[in-house]
Amino acid sequence: MVWGVVGLLLTVMILSYLIGDNFFFRFAAYLFVGVTAGFMTVLIIKHLVWPYFFQPLISGTWHDRLWVLIPLALAISLVVSQFSRWSVVGRVPLAFLAGLTAAITIGGAVFGTIIPQLRAVVEAFDPVRWYQSPGRPWVRIAEALVMLIGVVGTLSYFHFGLRRRQDSDTQAPERPRVIQTLGKVGEVFIGVALGAVFAGVFSTALLAMIDRIMFIGQFVSRLFGGR
Repeated sequence: MVWGVVGLLLTVMILSYLIGDNFFFRFAAYLFVGVTAGFMTVLIIKHLVWPYFFQPLISGTWHDRLWVLIPLALAISLVVSQFSRWSVVGRVPLAFLAGLTAAITIGGAVFGTIIPQLRAVVEAFDPVRWYQSPGRPWVRIAEALVMLIGVVGTLSYFHFGLRRRQDSDTQAPERPRVIQTLGKVGEVFIGVALGAVFAGVFSTALLAMIDRIMFIGQFVSRLFGGR
């Protein structure tokens, strides 16, 4: 009953934003952010800091303790860099974090998105799949062509290379005509993709709101003895 009342109050506080920004909505939002930050802190300490930092220092071998000294030195450098006289010390851990983040991001984009997308486009033009897959072959061919046009058009949209026309030195540089045309086609595919993403996010939020409204109705019904 207590947790049901708390959930009811917090749900009503969040839904009160529908009539405008108010104190109750801000209180519930701050509470959510605070609880989330505390929960993430506990998870980090329990699953990262304790097993990979404190345990090797306490019960690990000399080899494990030497490896722990590296992140310890980087962490101390970040703390010391908060003082203006020692701000230069923080460049090393920041550079390490920036390089590591860039490597992970680029590696994930290349091996997780670009290469699988190229492989899917190439495999879509496999004649064996056209005739072995259920359905008519011309439908598979049309799907492959649409996929190829979408990939080429989207990549052309993000092509920012400019070229100055040879017959005119006064006009501003512009992209080649072919790239411009393919870029216009890519805008259509990008618009469809963003629309699908927005529809998915909106439908998820709408389902969450419906679930909370049903929770309020069910709780009030149980509170007054209904079913």
